[in-house]
Amino acid sequence: MAVAGNTTMEHLLMGINADPLRMEPYIPAFFKTNSLYASDIGIAIHPDAHIIVAPNIGSYVGGDITAGTLVSMIWNRPEMSLLIDLGTNGELVFGNSDFLMSCACSAGPAFEGGDISCGMRATDGAIEACSINQETMEPTYQVIGEEGQKPIGICGSGIIDVIAELFRCGIINPKGKFIREGRRIRHDKYGMGSYVLAFEEEAGSVRDVEITEVDIDNFIRAKGAIFSAIRTMLSSLDMDVSMIDDVYVAGGIGSGINMKHAVTIGMFPDIPLERFHYIGNSSLSGAYAMLISTQAEKKTYEVARNMTYLELSTVPTYMDEFVAACFLPHTDTTMFPSLGQNT
Repeated sequence: MAVAGNTTMEHLLMGINADPLRMEPYIPAFFKTNSLYASDIGIAIHPDAHIIVAPNIGSYVGGDITAGTLVSMIWNRPEMSLLIDLGTNGELVFGNSDFLMSCACSAGPAFEGGDISCGMRATDGAIEACSINQETMEPTYQVIGEEGQKPIGICGSGIIDVIAELFRCGIINPKGKFIREGRRIRHDKYGMGSYVLAFEEEAGSVRDVEITEVDIDNFIRAKGAIFSAIRTMLSSLDMDVSMIDDVYVAGGIGSGINMKHAVTIGMFPDIPLERFHYIGNSSLSGAYAMLISTQAEKKTYEVARNMTYLELSTVPTYMDEFVAACFLPHTDTTMFPSLGQNT
């Protein structure tokens, strides 16, 4: 059995107190395990079954990321590559065959549909892709499931698309506030705006499927955490985004991310789109590789040993970077030259 989870999950699996993970100096109680068997931790499989646990790097960079780094192969390439794993914590690994640096930011559950009024995981009924007509403001969307499946909510990849399209069409401003009127745009008694993707009669639920200004604000903070983490980590190495040769994006937030839209909202840096690659659930792929290959297991431990961990909370400039990134796409629009008139 192979396990690749975040640091807290792996501590709980092992029955180890996880409290120190949230206290300075943020050091895990263990980084790797040796000769662990199912009987040691009460897993209901053969008692002599070997349990492989992907090694941890720091309090917020765990075995899910070391396993993901394994399958991304960035450790085996001369090019400068960035791995981004989108989840409740946004975890990043940057480097090449010579060095690797990792860090994590608190992105919240927005990428997985949490903290979003009609948010959901990437399952049947979730809107996973969307475009909006700039003149009519009418949406066209793709729903996960069999043909004819009606929408009941929206998952992470769909949220990225909707916010990017609302911004591109001039329906929301850089702060995520609605500035146009139309039949799909509503305001509640407090003046809070929302955009209806599917009215109740169009949806497969008992309510409209919509995205609100509160949802957009939550997502802007999540994407801001990712972008500011990228900037802070690169700055710590005296590097900038122009030096990134490839970006590997992981996470189970839909069938894939529209990278152009992710750049439009300022979640990813404005570099050529062909440098972006979506690799899906890299943690699961890494755990499977460790399970079936002793060589892959050994390589994961080697990757972990060679990886440096940057604790963002100790970097004085990180909060300034985060605040600046909490706009569409950013307070400094010169970082996004390809976006043109929207910025």
